[in-house]
Amino acid sequence: MVAFHTLRTRSDNFSLQRFELLTLMLSALEWKKYNGTIKLVTDQRGFEYLNNLGITDIYDEIDTSLDEIDSLNIDEVVFWAGAKLLALSKQSAPCVMIDLDFIVWQKLDFTPYKDNVAVIHFEQVNNFIYPSIEHFRFNNDFKFPSTLDWSVEACNTAFAYFGANDIIKRYCDFAFEFMQSADTSNAGLPYMVFAEQRWLAMCMKLMRREVYALSSLKDLFGRRQEYFTHIWGYKQKFRDDPNLAEQFCNDCLGRLKHDFPDTFNNFSEVLIKV
Repeated sequence: MVAFHTLRTRSDNFSLQRFELLTLMLSALEWKKYNGTIKLVTDQRGFEYLNNLGITDIYDEIDTSLDEIDSLNIDEVVFWAGAKLLALSKQSAPCVMIDLDFIVWQKLDFTPYKDNVAVIHFEQVNNFIYPSIEHFRFNNDFKFPSTLDWSVEACNTAFAYFGANDIIKRYCDFAFEFMQSADTSNAGLPYMVFAEQRWLAMCMKLMRREVYALSSLKDLFGRRQEYFTHIWGYKQKFRDDPNLAEQFCNDCLGRLKHDFPDTFNNFSEVLIKV
């Protein structure tokens, strides 16, 4: 199965913290070990950043087309994951979209999902993160389709399988239209998560296709799954606590050395430097 990471830089002084780089490396290498190939979709600055670190070889392919996002005319402060949707729009199904902070530790079977979608878990809606239709404001005559079902649970897309090209096209096309039309003068989190996560569930229902969940919030909070790790909830803790971040980095280095001894030896100087 082909997977892809998305790295958008957006500034001249872009950099990743050490725990972010080590997680990125584990994510790519563990995917290749168990599930197939992985490419990086980034911009030219992102490529140069990783190339200067000497770690671009962890990817099977690098695509630097994310600079094209400037032509989409979207507010990347509000729509910080817009680049991920642009990256997806360039892929051919079947494919898997993986966040840089998401690690899969074993082989996955995508056969049951066929030409549908599978995400890591569903999220409850009609709350302050996923509010009602009245919350959204636009700069033009954009209208939501009257047939949208605002009761369907949103999809967490930190990890998402797309089984058909028609899904990718409809999902991305409408998301771009939404992001381009949104009034971002007072916009917050609900705008981005609508475009990326809530709309996906609505889109699939409109297309009369299925969305599968690989896990659940109950399993995640109850620590009842062992096949993936998502760092997202710990990022701020690592930023606030250098000792905790260092402990995590040492754990990552240990796992890299254990699972990929040749790669670890090849990147030993880089791993110390990052």
